[in-house]
Amino acid sequence: MRERTTTWDRRSLLLAGALAPLAACAGEPEPLQRSGSASTPTPSGPGSASSGSSTPSPRSSSSASTAASGRLERVDLPALDDLAGRWAAYAAVWVGGEFSSDGGPSADDGDWLYEDMFGQWGFLTRFADGRAVMVGSAQPERVRPAAEEREARAAMLAGAPSWWAVGLQPIDPATAVHYVCGFEAGRWRQVAGASERASGITSLNFVLRTERQVVDEMVLMANTGVADRPATAKSAARALVRSGSKATAAQVAAVGSDIRDAKAGAAAAALFAAPGRH
Repeated sequence: MRERTTTWDRRSLLLAGALAPLAACAGEPEPLQRSGSASTPTPSGPGSASSGSSTPSPRSSSSASTAASGRLERVDLPALDDLAGRWAAYAAVWVGGEFSSDGGPSADDGDWLYEDMFGQWGFLTRFADGRAVMVGSAQPERVRPAAEEREARAAMLAGAPSWWAVGLQPIDPATAVHYVCGFEAGRWRQVAGASERASGITSLNFVLRTERQVVDEMVLMANTGVADRPATAKSAARALVRSGSKATAAQVAAVGSDIRDAKAGAAAAALFAAPGRH
């Protein structure tokens, strides 16, 4: 089982309109903890006194702005219809396994939040007509001064449709955003040259890219300490993906013995049924 090295408070984004991932802790990582075994610290935002020293980007946002061409390039991400079931299933296992009380994948009023066990994140804003914008970072510990963050965000929107900016509206200005991608007419795109490769969408540990990736991840999460994971776990995980927001508690529980609250997992998946609202 992978170890969790960062944690963040999902409510700071979904309830207060701010996103504040913690900077990665120095030294050895702490083991992944369930919400019942330890309290989840409330982060105060990257670069703050309580979050430790920030790690500046190796290149300034002004150089990123110069590199940005204003031309849109394709991004290799699944279509929303394919993501929906995977995202809902991943949230079901995360919540059902009680891996944290405030982090991880979730849905809120039609918008979707992604976080892996290392704090890499993405926030997907969905529109009623099927369009979407996803913003986030593959290196949440890398923060920028306020002026550089404004310039970086402007570069990631330069030449893009104006509606992409809606995806940044819920994100705290103090939170470093390292990629902005828009989905329309069945394809994802980003502004060429505006995102750094190391922290951008291509480097995101996005286990939802393929069904195989998310199935393997869910089986691993729900069967920790099991040397020989049963083949039935993979079949159950695939069935969970197919059910998506309609998943039942029995389907969540079938993925593995580490599922502690299957009803809560099914409830988390059900939140993904809400339509886009923007």
